[in-house]
Amino acid sequence: MKNEEKKIVQKVVLGGVVVKDGKVLILQRQKDEDIYPNMWELPSGKREESESSEAALLREVREESGLEVEIVAPVSTFEYRIEKPDEIQDCTQFNFLVKPVSSKEIVLSDEHQAFAWVTPAELERYDLTEATKGVIKKAFEKISVNI
Repeated sequence: MKNEEKKIVQKVVLGGVVVKDGKVLILQRQKDEDIYPNMWELPSGKREESESSEAALLREVREESGLEVEIVAPVSTFEYRIEKPDEIQDCTQFNFLVKPVSSKEIVLSDEHQAFAWVTPAELERYDLTEATKGVIKKAFEKISVNI
């Protein structure tokens, strides 16, 4: 199917920049994922129908990391496209600085194989998209102001 014939589906994605002790939580995608296998990312996911963005953000962070968090401040937005055999997903990701509200341990969902708490200096050691690195760097700029 040619790109011109594919249905374009717009998606709203919410990303949580979880900050604890001056570090940000990143998650590594499973190696068998169709999109971005083995890459590291923020806890994030698509907003479901009739769900608020805030509820989607809190749900996705909880589902992917096991953490209950509260929203501190918006960080940034970026766009990306995912081409599937029958459609193109045109995604807008809204990212928020969040902080844990309890001291739970990380419990990964089946979508991820590992997690790490990283400082800005450690970002280059991980396979992250440039957009995700940018979000994390902007979040670190906000940390001193908000947390």
